[in-house]
Amino acid sequence: MTDSMGFAEPLLQAMRTSDRLPLAYASFLESLFAHPLWAAGDVLGRRIPWRAASAARRASPAGFDSPGVYLFGARAVPLYIGSTGRTLWVRLRGRYLVGQYSQCQLAATYADSIREKGVDGFPEEVRVWYRRGFRGSRVRLEGAVVFARQGIEDIWFALLPMASAADAKQLEDGLIPVAQRWNSEHGHPPLLNKQGWFEL
Repeated sequence: MTDSMGFAEPLLQAMRTSDRLPLAYASFLESLFAHPLWAAGDVLGRRIPWRAASAARRASPAGFDSPGVYLFGARAVPLYIGSTGRTLWVRLRGRYLVGQYSQCQLAATYADSIREKGVDGFPEEVRVWYRRGFRGSRVRLEGAVVFARQGIEDIWFALLPMASAADAKQLEDGLIPVAQRWNSEHGHPPLLNKQGWFEL
């Protein structure tokens, strides 16, 4: 599926043919922030509250069924840009959105403890589960801490479906430095991509 809101292709073309990617990205954000959070209908061009992910998938399955780029944020602050060569739903569902060990659910379940103590605020069984399943990596747990500290009920994501995995990866690589500059210019914290431990 292509992006029916017309954002993915202009972003990709701006990156490939000119130095206009910063303007294209700013336009994309302006449109995202001008609309209310998704509640029904088409998901493209909208910020989807993480708790509404399954409902959004049911309402607009085509928006999730291709490779693409995704953006996580809180309120009007972009936090993280990622991409997937699989379908967006496969990537986002288990890793971030659905299930007791997904990043958002961990942030919601243990919000008070991890806001104060960081990764050490998770119960030992959660840390053990991640050590066994991810070769000792704490990346997703650290991501959950960031989401909790940002305010987990304010976390949303947006989708940019792409025609191919190669396009998705190319756009992600081009957007990250542009998005980092946008955050800096608007007085926001650095993208989590810049902190080294993030490949969520």
